[in-house]
Amino acid sequence: MPIGGRRSRIVLAVLALEANWVVPVSDLVDAVWGSSPPTSARTQIRICISSMRRSFAAAGAPDLIETHPQGYRLRLAEDQLDAMIFEARVRRARTLSAGGHLEEAADILRQALSLWTGPALVGLTSPPVESGARRLEEARLRAVEERVRLDLELGRHQDVIGELMQLVADHPYREHLHAQLMLGLYRSHRTAEALEVYRRIRTTLVEELGIEPGPELAELEKSILLGMERDQVVVDGARAS
Repeated sequence: MPIGGRRSRIVLAVLALEANWVVPVSDLVDAVWGSSPPTSARTQIRICISSMRRSFAAAGAPDLIETHPQGYRLRLAEDQLDAMIFEARVRRARTLSAGGHLEEAADILRQALSLWTGPALVGLTSPPVESGARRLEEARLRAVEERVRLDLELGRHQDVIGELMQLVADHPYREHLHAQLMLGLYRSHRTAEALEVYRRIRTTLVEELGIEPGPELAELEKSILLGMERDQVVVDGARAS
């Protein structure tokens, strides 16, 4: 469904990021123009809202935008926005995991992650939108880490190694992903490679950020060097089944 130009897309993105909450007009103005809005900014926001309503109507969709004294609210049911569906599935998976239903929890996390087809809100240069996109990406990565933890607990060590290798390449400072990769390699009897993962991230952290790896990675390296039983070495509680 065509939404319009840059301004309308930014306004819709901000409303979607705050779905079912009233967004003040001043926040929408800031999102579109930053600290230098034109004198007609509020009028132009109203024009954007009217344009979106016409687009919804032309597509046969209901008017989802409510007008309030302070601003506007995008009214959505949980199944009308991928981000909300994703969050609901992650919550469900966490409940199942806490109850010991690991297989079902992992499957639901896979379903949640399958909603992602690429980075969120690409191409919208607006600080509030970019901040929202980073928040969504962090939620996605946390869900990935939780799903990997479940796979490790279910004994799928070898199955996650390839995925984790790509993830640590994409996120070279994310220590927990490196720890999960080390654990998967160690449990797959690839001890030298597990220690090499530690060496690489330590070098990256020391040379680029001036810091040592955190306790999780340090303890994991120590456990591997001591030759602890593979099913007794854990990361984030992920014991081998």
